[in-house]
Amino acid sequence: MSRPTADAADLPTLGIGVLGYGFMGKVQTYAHRVIPFYYDPAPARCVLKAVCTSREATARAAQQSGGFQRFTTDPLEVIEADDVDVVHVCTPNSQHFDALAAAVKAGKHIYCDKPVTANLEEADRLSAMLPHHAGVSQVALQYRFLPATMRARQLAEEGFLGRITHFRGAYLHSGSVDPERPVNWKSYAASGGGVIRDLGSHVIDLLSWLVGPFVAVNCVSRVWAPRRPSPGEPGKMVTVDAEEAAAIMLRCADGAFGTVEVSKIATGAEDELRFEVYGQHGAMRFNLMQPNYVEVYDGRLPEGDYGGRRGWQAIAAVQKYPGQDAKFAAPRCAVGWLRAHVHCLCSFLRAVAEGKPAHPSLAEGLYLQRILEAARLAAETGAWVDLPKPA
Repeated sequence: MSRPTADAADLPTLGIGVLGYGFMGKVQTYAHRVIPFYYDPAPARCVLKAVCTSREATARAAQQSGGFQRFTTDPLEVIEADDVDVVHVCTPNSQHFDALAAAVKAGKHIYCDKPVTANLEEADRLSAMLPHHAGVSQVALQYRFLPATMRARQLAEEGFLGRITHFRGAYLHSGSVDPERPVNWKSYAASGGGVIRDLGSHVIDLLSWLVGPFVAVNCVSRVWAPRRPSPGEPGKMVTVDAEEAAAIMLRCADGAFGTVEVSKIATGAEDELRFEVYGQHGAMRFNLMQPNYVEVYDGRLPEGDYGGRRGWQAIAAVQKYPGQDAKFAAPRCAVGWLRAHVHCLCSFLRAVAEGKPAHPSLAEGLYLQRILEAARLAAETGAWVDLPKPA
């Protein structure tokens, strides 16, 4: 493995390899390309060395559109390459484990899409490997990296909420409402599919970050369309066994509890991630469809005639990252979905360049995986499932 070296700007140089160039592979490559515009100085000089997809035609196209130096259809050619320092794992969930195990063994820095693995058995095996990992790792849970959610975390750490009473969250899509929509790999539980792993990972991670850890989980789930068309095979129907909607209940050690709803059959929803947290002293709420603001309620403000000073306040977090992170675009400019990905990746690269741990790490991602798998088990059994303590 090559080690970072300084260029003329005294930045470390990192060779980047990307496994998978579907939606998330493109998002993370885009983030690499634009980081020098947003951050001055950038945390590192990143060179897009290699991209890997399963077919030569798509790999060649990925090289050209992404600006990589070379392409391959063999993940190990990326992972084991001497000029690749950082491995991005952007493949379908069922392909994560083999790539992650090889990258850990090779001592590479790892940036992985969520969820980390396709099932609990793989999570256990990967957890056993992490103590021997010499690199820095991070899971791409980008919703932690919006100014609005970062402000919510800051307020929670300052004690703004007081003791938590209860909370709720939701992540709603509508893409699977039509029962004639063809299947993809997310339609199969064995492939790591299902809405709990896909959308639940994001909203449960945010709530765990704000109010966790959790000690137990219960869940009900539903497969809305048990039979769907097979893509590319007219007239053939196949079985769907990964849940398309779920309602999850989470419990904290001090008695606080909350609900999380995840769905891909929420008619009319676009990309609706929401959370509400209620505490003894205050409350907060956020909706991804209005990402510039986090709303807070301070119950300690004085009441009076006509309400006094009590009421919900919208904090204009907008694009107000602190210090050097706020130079581009202007802090007053509206924030967007891709901006969270850019800041998430930049935080990881900064940790790599400084030789510090990144968050959320693979270990944190695997703790989240245990919550997701426990929720799926609870849906099967109808019983509460106890959760392990965070690593």
